[in-house]
Amino acid sequence: MKVGLHANMVDMQTDKIGSALRDVFTILCERLSGNYGGAIEHLWIDFELIESHAKLDGKPRYPFRFAKRVSGRSNFGLPPSPDNFNVGHFSVRPDFHRLLTISRDEVIPYCLNLIYKELIVLKTKEKKLGGFDSELFRKRFVDECMRLGYKINPN
Repeated sequence: MKVGLHANMVDMQTDKIGSALRDVFTILCERLSGNYGGAIEHLWIDFELIESHAKLDGKPRYPFRFAKRVSGRSNFGLPPSPDNFNVGHFSVRPDFHRLLTISRDEVIPYCLNLIYKELIVLKTKEKKLGGFDSELFRKRFVDECMRLGYKINPN
């Protein structure tokens, strides 16, 4: 499975936060990509950094969804074949007031802990994902964050 962590939509208040997160996310994506079983081939997690895009209900902009892509398109006159591109996608929304008031040193650990907390959605969707090992993914997330020097609080 290929992992994508994104913080690419920012505003003037969160531009520097987005830049700091992108560096960490790039490393984590590389280290977390691997085999976790199941049907999911790509996992995209968007970290929301534009408060004005936030829904009034306080929920993340994109709840978890799993898209099994089967186009059946034909390439160069060959018989149709299904796409192999099964994507899980969701977004994580921070507490913007907290995000903008904590110290610079606390921003990345705060964001990583929030992502870890939201990874529980993968546990609730394991059956739909065809045996995806969410516990292994969450454990590797914690381990890789620790290797980068960021402590994840599992509670």
